[in-house]
Amino acid sequence: MRRSESQSPSNVATTKRIWQLAAAFSAFRRSHEPGRRIPLGLRRQFLAALDAGESAGALGKACGVSWSQARYRRAAAGAAGGAVTAALQVLSVVEPQTSPARSASVEGGIELRVGPWRIDINRVTE
Repeated sequence: MRRSESQSPSNVATTKRIWQLAAAFSAFRRSHEPGRRIPLGLRRQFLAALDAGESAGALGKACGVSWSQARYRRAAAGAAGGAVTAALQVLSVVEPQTSPARSASVEGGIELRVGPWRIDINRVTE
């Protein structure tokens, strides 16, 4: 049976946006070998379409992107936004301890302290 309903302008725009994005993904996949990473621009367009309210299922099916890839890309985009603005951290250098019991094992080693954690790196002696 044929649908007699006309599509609303927003549905036409949605269909056009999905079709254009699917064409861009298809063109990229035709010109590159399988397994090649999708360019950042296409990934951003995909996320922008999701953020604009496009159906994740329709986008994924049209562009050949799995649900897990879409979820990963959204999480990575959120993390990248925070990482760019994060301030750098400077770690202080800890001088070797002078206690006789530790000085023999720490000799020539490195100690890193981060919060409640301490990491000792020593050369293996045979």
